[in-house]
Amino acid sequence: MTTRGEVAAAFDTIADEFDASRTRPWRETLQFETALPRAATVLDLGCGNGRNLAVFSERGHVVVGLDASAGLLACAAKRGRRGLVRGDVIALPFADASFDAVHTVAALHHLPSEGERRQSAAEVARVLRPGGLALFSVWAHEQDRFASGPADVDVPWRRSDGRVVPRFYHLFREGELAAMVRDAGLVVEAAWSERDNHVVLGAKR
Repeated sequence: MTTRGEVAAAFDTIADEFDASRTRPWRETLQFETALPRAATVLDLGCGNGRNLAVFSERGHVVVGLDASAGLLACAAKRGRRGLVRGDVIALPFADASFDAVHTVAALHHLPSEGERRQSAAEVARVLRPGGLALFSVWAHEQDRFASGPADVDVPWRRSDGRVVPRFYHLFREGELAAMVRDAGLVVEAAWSERDNHVVLGAKR
């Protein structure tokens, strides 16, 4: 089985090319920010190259970005992002109820086992304050290119030098993410499909 360390190492290998290809914030991120209180404390979990961090910091929020890939965090730092932490999404280095909001887009689907994915969702619930919101977004199994295949796949990244770097994805079936968020102790405020992704908005009561 693929390990979390191998996933992080794959992103280290492609960090510069990945950074060059990922510049705009997600539409879900822009929508999520509008639901937050003023000057919220926000954790961007699996922040990658930091492209979504500016959405929050430029609107006056206090933002922390966490990722397991040192290479991607270096790209985020070059973009001028601050509050960057290298860490493990299944064992967050933060106290209980530390954040008003957690934003985790394109992160859970890189965790190789169901246990790790569930633990990460539980960690999101742990660090959220009562009344806090969490946005989750993952790749959908129902995409045309994956629908007839297994839920766990390696998606190749073809580097400019010709090397192929596999990246692990767990493809979520409809309803799977919402159930995981509920099992973590959060209330599902909304669940929908956005392009080839399943998206869930959770709240801590």
